[in-house]
Parts: sequence; structure tokens; C-alpha cells
Amino acid sequence: MDITYYNSRLDIDLDKIGANLDKIQRYTGGLTVLPVIKSNAYGFGTAAVANYLVRKCGVRFLAVARLFEAAQIQDSGCPDCEIMILGPVPAYSIPHTVERGIQIPLFLKRDAKLLSDEARQRGLPFVKAHLKIETGMNRIGVKPGQELQELLDYVKGLGNIVIDGVFTHFATADVAEHGAGNAFTRLQFQRFQAALEQVYAAGITPQFIHCCNTGATTWLKEAYPLCTHVRVGSLYLGYSSVQDDWNPVGVEEPASWKTVIVNLRTIQPGESVGYGRFFQPDHPAKVATIGIGYGDGYVRSFAMRGAPVLISGQRCPFVGTAMDQSFVDVTGVACEIGDEVTLFGEDGKGNRISGLEIGHLMGETRLAMFTHITQRVGRVYHTGGKTYENGFPQNS
Repeated sequence: MDITYYNSRLDIDLDKIGANLDKIQRYTGGLTVLPVIKSNAYGFGTAAVANYLVRKCGVRFLAVARLFEAAQIQDSGCPDCEIMILGPVPAYSIPHTVERGIQIPLFLKRDAKLLSDEARQRGLPFVKAHLKIETGMNRIGVKPGQELQELLDYVKGLGNIVIDGVFTHFATADVAEHGAGNAFTRLQFQRFQAALEQVYAAGITPQFIHCCNTGATTWLKEAYPLCTHVRVGSLYLGYSSVQDDWNPVGVEEPASWKTVIVNLRTIQPGESVGYGRFFQPDHPAKVATIGIGYGDGYVRSFAMRGAPVLISGQRCPFVGTAMDQSFVDVTGVACEIGDEVTLFGEDGKGNRISGLEIGHLMGETRLAMFTHITQRVGRVYHTGGKTYENGFPQNS
């Protein structure tokens, strides 16, 4: 849909994403990057990001969190590539994963049986899956030792499941202590090593081995020789997840969210703005109404705490928000109806509100704001000097 149908736009520089991939690969000494495309590609658009990564960056292996996301990628016309699901797959969804050739995380005998039976019913000689190893997160996974051995023996007995990959997930990898890392992540890594030894001892040689998430990729370099891939989400999108914002890879933020001023009014003492009369100035205040609200994905609690936006090169605070419109204090700022408002990213005048800053102000993970952005916000993609308003084109 034409971008002029929208009240706001998310501008995404795809070439910065591609450059981030290259930086990660160089930083890790040539390990293949496994991009995680989940939660609408962290708000940037599942189909567009996936197609760019596969068509322009040569990525041949993608990770998602849900079957729905994998299906979105396949149905968008994205060229063939391996796709694995990181999260739990309900039993009723397993037939779809077999039909589409999408790998699931295997950690239960029940799921292995369902996977095997579905493949046989479809006349398939085998079906691929990833072993998920439980090393300390305690969400999903099979523990090294007897539990893993029983699963390996069971899977081998079924005779038609290929263990194509083995992975785990670190719980505290974002705590890097200025690059030194932390003991619990290293303990998880040791458990993962033990699990891999069991897998090899069972006569299984997986082609995909990955344990480093975004945080671990920046500092757990002792894991590199063991792995075939590093599995990153926020890192290829420009955001290190390390708590002190340590960014040794040098990745860059690719996105900016912009809207416009739709009304201006001077509010006198005794008057108020918005629901509940939230903003009641004690001096004449110029207030801009902007065309987005929490229905567009701008987190209401953050806005109501005076979150900053950029207008005419200056930072201006929210003084209220509703589902569809919000209020910003622009007292003393030269601005007019129709002027651009930058909610985060660069304003084109050398000023920036970083996603990292927003994360700190919100007290949230770095990409929390982005994942909230709804379909009411238009996505505009930039690559190779061209602009695409409806996603990354299939013929590029």
C-alpha cells in the first residue's frame, strides 16, 4: 500500500543490515551467521528482511520462533533456504512443519514419534530436526546425560529422523563485564560441549552447531571452534544486547520511525491536555498533536513518562498519549503543522535518538519498542539507492 496511506513510517536501511552481517562474520573469524527473524523481524518486517537476507546477502539458513513466521517467509516467495523453529511447536502444528520441510527443536520423545509418523504417512524417506539442549535456561530442551541418551536412542530407533543440528540458548550472555563474560554462560557452554560429545558418540554428525546468541557472539570466543554458526537476532539489526552497550562488532542501527505534527495549540494555565487532564501546565505551553499513539505500538507507559522525540532538531517530551494520537510539549521550538517528528533514529539533521537509549529509558531490552510497532505503521525499505514501500521485491 502506498506510504501516503499511513500516519507514520518506519524507514529501514537494508544495506546497513547487510553490512552488519559482514561485520559479524569477520569478527567471528568467518563463522556463518544464522539470522533470527522473529516477532515480525523485531518490527522491521518478516518477509522483507528474509527476502533481502536470502536474495542479496546469500543467507541459506534462517531461524524463527514460530511456525507462522516460517510460513510467512516461504509464502512470500523467498527462495529455498533451510528454516528452523527455535521455540516449542504444538503437536497439532507438526504436520505443517513436515509438509513445508521446516525443522523443529526436538527434545521430547512424543514429538519425535509424531515427526516420524507424519513423515511415513507422507511417504518421505526422512525428516530433519534440531536437537535442543537444556543447559540452564530451563525453558525447553533435553539435559545432557541420561535424558539425552534416552532421546538419542529413541530417535535412532525410529529410523527416519536426521539430526541436522544441535543448539542451546544462554540465559546470561548479555552480562559481559566489558568483554570478560560471566561464569554461568561458561558453565552452560561446558554442558553444551558434554551434550555434543554424546551426540557424536551416538554416531550422529550434525551439520549445524550453534550456541552463541547475540550476547555470546561478542565475547564467548572459546565457543567459535565448536560451532558452525552464530545465531543472532538484535546484533545483525544493529543492537548489541550486552548490558553496558559494548559493541565491539561495530554494528549500526538501520531504522528510524517518523510521523508528523497534525495540530498545534497553546495551552494556558488552568487548561489541560488529553484524557484524564494529564498535562496541566503552570505556564503557557505550546503543544503539538502528532499522528501516532499506543495503537501504533508506541509504548504508553514510556510516553506518559515524558519520552523524547525530535522536532526541528530539538528534543521534545511527550505530555500525553491515546490509542491514535499523542501530545508533545514544543514550547520554544520553531515548528509548524506538517513538520516531521522523529520517534527514534536519525532526523536527517545530524540528531539521533538511539534504540539503545530508548531501551535504557524504558528499562526494557533493546528491541522492546520495535517489536510493539503495529501494521498501522508503514515500512519503507532502502537498498542500493532505491526505495521500496511495499517490502523487498521478489525480482531483486
